[in-house]
Amino acid sequence: MVVVAVPGGLGDFGRLIVNAILETGKHEVYSITRKIPDNVKPIRSPVSGEEYIPVLQTDYQDILTMTSLLESKNVHTVVSALNVDFPSVSDAQIRLIEAAAATSCVQRFAPSEYNVDYDLDDTVLPYPEKRFHAAARRAVEKTRLNYTYFYPGMFMDYFALPRIETHMRPIYTVLDLGHNEAAIPGDGSAVMAMTYTKDAARYVAAALDLPRWPRVSLIIGSQPTVGELVQLAQTIKGEPLDIRYDSLDALKAHTAEPLTGNRAVGDLFEGGPAQLNALVCDLAAAIACGAYDIAKAQDGVDLVSLLGDEVERPVSIESFLQRYWAKS
Repeated sequence: MVVVAVPGGLGDFGRLIVNAILETGKHEVYSITRKIPDNVKPIRSPVSGEEYIPVLQTDYQDILTMTSLLESKNVHTVVSALNVDFPSVSDAQIRLIEAAAATSCVQRFAPSEYNVDYDLDDTVLPYPEKRFHAAARRAVEKTRLNYTYFYPGMFMDYFALPRIETHMRPIYTVLDLGHNEAAIPGDGSAVMAMTYTKDAARYVAAALDLPRWPRVSLIIGSQPTVGELVQLAQTIKGEPLDIRYDSLDALKAHTAEPLTGNRAVGDLFEGGPAQLNALVCDLAAAIACGAYDIAKAQDGVDLVSLLGDEVERPVSIESFLQRYWAKS
């Protein structure tokens, strides 16, 4: 039993991580946030047996203040879930890494990742914001802290939009089954590892029980090729999909035609439809170039195999699609 802090624990994926840790009944967990919500209720700690408020507040500006905050709760592990795709948040996470390293209590730090290897070359992962993740990696690698990078690949949630209830922002990539569309990047032969968000969060929580973290923690629910995924979706829906192939050149130039579902959600992004289209094109290009074949990751340890029966196995993409798209 340890005390865990989750920066960004009130956000999209962070909320799932916090809930998964709480469900283990083993650890005292705090969400770290810039502003404490009004409706926070105390919960009982499995570590101390006493009630506590599971939220900590910081503006992420001062390293000494954050060091004192972490020490005041005797935090052992930090699992970051900050959205670091912005310079200010990236800088905040780096200061938090430095603060954690300066404590006498924090032993482990997982930077906010939850995707693929952000150190991949631009020819494989053409994603400009990966520089923020790389900066956090270089920062934590300089410290005494035990760290890990969690790779769950693509989140399956996106393939069940709009039917699924999810904390993730809506992004349609490869499949838009609500409109019976599929956009295959490249020739469809690229492997795409994928995991349901709640399964990924459960394995992050389970990793807290490991005596020492591996450098790279793989969480893989399924790993079909893109072509296999589209064929599986078509079979489960029981009706033909409008399938197109997007060339790598079109994806890298951000000129590929958006899936219909993305036309309705572009305004949810700060940069509007243009930002969303660039994001989806970069994502599809990365898939085609092999970035999501994470089983090949250097230093990767498969948590699903490592933890075995200790953790409920993640749902397969076939079962996941059946759940949301099979005709009753």
